[in-house]
Amino acid sequence: MATAEQQISWDGVDYPYIPPRELRIHEGLALHGDADEHVDPITHEVLRHALWNVNAEHGNTIMKISGSPICAYGHDFNPAILDERGDFVFFGPFLQYLGAATGSAVKWTLEYRSENPGIHEGDVFLTNDPWVGSTHQSDVAIYAPVFYDGRLFCWVANSLHQWDMGGTAPGGFNPMAVDVFWESPCIPPVKIVEKGVMRRDIEEYYLRSSRVPKLVALDLRAGVTGCTIAVERILGLIRRYGAATVKASMRKLQDDSETAFVKRLDTIPDGTWTEEGWMEVSMPGDRGLYRNRVTLTKTGHTLTFSNKGSAPQQGTMNGVLAAWKGAVVAMLTSQMLYDQMFVIEGAMRHIEFDVEPGTISCATRPASVSGAPALILIQSIGLGGLVISKMLAESTDEALRSEVMSAMGVMAFPIVAIQGVDQRGAGYSSFLLDPVGSALSALPWRDGQDTGGWPWDLQSTMPNVEDNELFYPFLYLWRKELADSGGAGRFRGGNSAELAIVPHKTDAINLFTITSQMAVPAPGMFGGFPSSTNKYALHKGAKVQEQIGASGRMPTAQEELGGEIDWVPAKSFDRVPTPDDVFVCAWAAAAGYGDPIDREPWRVAEDVAAGRVTAAWAAKAYGVVLAADGSVSEAATEARRQSIREERLAGARAWAGEEEA
Repeated sequence: MATAEQQISWDGVDYPYIPPRELRIHEGLALHGDADEHVDPITHEVLRHALWNVNAEHGNTIMKISGSPICAYGHDFNPAILDERGDFVFFGPFLQYLGAATGSAVKWTLEYRSENPGIHEGDVFLTNDPWVGSTHQSDVAIYAPVFYDGRLFCWVANSLHQWDMGGTAPGGFNPMAVDVFWESPCIPPVKIVEKGVMRRDIEEYYLRSSRVPKLVALDLRAGVTGCTIAVERILGLIRRYGAATVKASMRKLQDDSETAFVKRLDTIPDGTWTEEGWMEVSMPGDRGLYRNRVTLTKTGHTLTFSNKGSAPQQGTMNGVLAAWKGAVVAMLTSQMLYDQMFVIEGAMRHIEFDVEPGTISCATRPASVSGAPALILIQSIGLGGLVISKMLAESTDEALRSEVMSAMGVMAFPIVAIQGVDQRGAGYSSFLLDPVGSALSALPWRDGQDTGGWPWDLQSTMPNVEDNELFYPFLYLWRKELADSGGAGRFRGGNSAELAIVPHKTDAINLFTITSQMAVPAPGMFGGFPSSTNKYALHKGAKVQEQIGASGRMPTAQEELGGEIDWVPAKSFDRVPTPDDVFVCAWAAAAGYGDPIDREPWRVAEDVAAGRVTAAWAAKAYGVVLAADGSVSEAATEARRQSIREERLAGARAWAGEEEA
């Protein structure tokens, strides 16, 4: 960590890149800034949706070409349109935090590549350097300038998680990395396409470290083709409507989103809100907990997000500034700009980041950062959503207050990275995407959706069981939602799920794990209960094939499995399940909103009837007692709820007495 006497250079070398207010762009690069003073409303609406469709086509092109399950199901990518100086016009409707990093990459390129090697028509740039413009090394930013009449008009960009970029762990998440040199190579911005031609030397260098270079070559072409199509579509709009008109519409999009954002800020009093989470286990063998703090301060029309008070960087759980910014932006888009079609720049004009470098959420080189998206980034998204929710709860605008939400599900993604030889004799390297079926948060007016995805990815989907069994050498015993996993509350957090897999038509699977939230659950909101937690387990010698043959039925729960149970820790790299073993993974649900004993008893009865809540948990957490036929026993329920109140008061008095002593 830097001392007060040290001069920090926020240039992306050792410290993360922070763009200055005025970019230092070489005078030889001409920028197109001409815009009509006014654009008529009809033309603007046409251009607004046309530009949106450019982004949508850009994203759909990536999905069609990549073929990666990570892309198709995890939506671990996002396109963007940026203006000539790298300010955002549109995010795509996919993984929101990825878009924020591409803006940093574009601005760094304008500052440090505009002179040498230069930025020209037909160029496409690439970087996976987390200190420049990537959330971790596997999330590769690919971006292209759009030139018109010899001047740089705007940029198109995407960031896509590649199959495997090399390093000492498969799939891009390394649970044992001591520092960045254990991980995939960091590539600063380079030209992958020069004046319309793919550079073979750069492509071969790019693919050389991968375990699956042919698949990564497809990912690379998906990103480049997406940019190429987006460039063509924007040039088509310019030719049809005129450059100054298209630029005026871009400016209006940014300005209109600013107006909407400021109007909402005007309904909220100034204040400061803080939330903390805990990262678990910095390396294999460690048992520590490490604070991740997010503080939001509103002063007038400015929101300041700070990470101060977070633990120093260490082990494998660190993240970079680009990832942390993306986490905040993801929830702002969801909760405060839900009607702006992912136009974030207006809000960015009123957001400041007060960061402390050398921490787990703003790491400096050479910290290990490959695990960031699964760990510190996704937890910071959840914490960001909680501090924003606390702020919105004080708004005078009922619509904004309705956006308050409890902690989302999966505030640490349970990575199950797999590698080996598949059922066809080919090598593979990837990770399971089933926990994308996360649980949605509870709101002040409704329950969270069971396995409903994420609030910051509108199109998140779980992979089909059959597709995973086709891609990889294993079979599912089950994948099911877990009753009682969602936090109890006046409104219930969404339930999560669990899977169990058996290696099939392979000798073994090399398996790595990296996660958190196994010991410390996500907190409830305004009296709601916390969520369930993540879980890994390996049943060694379960021999389910023999069990099925003897019993005639397939096991459907962990209690029905035999063998020796190995409770796999949050960070591991030495598990090698064979066809005699069963691997189980469960992921954290969403937390509850409001006091559970304020929930209408009929809602609890419906949950029990639907299998979302068990009768035992209904009585214990909600104070709802059901009759044999499933109906609510009103007298018993009232008595049970009164008993809960008395238990709480007794506990509070005992605690206060201990404090006084």
